[in-house]
Amino acid sequence: MKSEIGSGTVWVLGLCGALLLATFGVMGVGSLAVADYVLQGSVDRAALAGGDVLVGVVPGIPCRHAHDVLEAEGFDLVSCSVALGSLRVTGQASHAGVTWERNARAGVTNGQ
Repeated sequence: MKSEIGSGTVWVLGLCGALLLATFGVMGVGSLAVADYVLQGSVDRAALAGGDVLVGVVPGIPCRHAHDVLEAEGFDLVSCSVALGSLRVTGQASHAGVTWERNARAGVTNGQ
C-alpha cells in the first residue's frame, strides 16, 4: 500500500499557483482597462483644446494644440483633421506590449 503523506501539500501548492496566475491575469486586464480610460480622456481633452482654437477662443493652430495635449500626457497623436467646423483627433497608446487607438471630435455643431 502506497503512502499518501504529503499529497495534500502538492494539492495546496498547485491551487496557490493557479490562484496566483489568475490574480496576475485579472491585474493585467485591469491595468489595460485603466490605460484605455486614461487614453480616451486625453484624446477628449486634446480634441477640446484644438476645438477651442478652431472656434477662436484660443489663438494658434488646432492640431498643434491637440498634439501638445497628447504629448504632455504621454500619448501619440496619430491623426488630426478639420472638417465641417469640427476637429477629429486620434491618439495612440502602448501598454504591456499592446497598442491601440481612440478617437474624439470637438467643435461647432449645427453651424452655431
